[in-house]
Amino acid sequence: MAAWSPAAAAPLLRGIRGLPLHHRMFATQTEGELRVTQILKEKFPRATAIKVTDISGGCGAMYEIKIESEEFKEKRTVQQHQMVNQALKEEIKEMHGLRIFTSVPKC
Repeated sequence: MAAWSPAAAAPLLRGIRGLPLHHRMFATQTEGELRVTQILKEKFPRATAIKVTDISGGCGAMYEIKIESEEFKEKRTVQQHQMVNQALKEEIKEMHGLRIFTSVPKC
């Protein structure tokens, strides 16, 4: 029996659901994702995790950001999101949407 792989399963799953699979499991980051990640690294030097995903299909119109940083400690969620918005204020002008998920490292 052959080993399972996402590529081998894609035609089967497409047939089941009737929809193409859209994932970038092994793809490199887009230019926009890299730019936003770099800005966040500079603005949040104590971040332990930063993940930026272009959820607009690669055109840079909408991003999902997940960031974990000590800088969010003792701040409400809305304040944490305001910090991210402030860090990206120039980039946000070119975006149609932004999803932000923030957290504080455990321990």
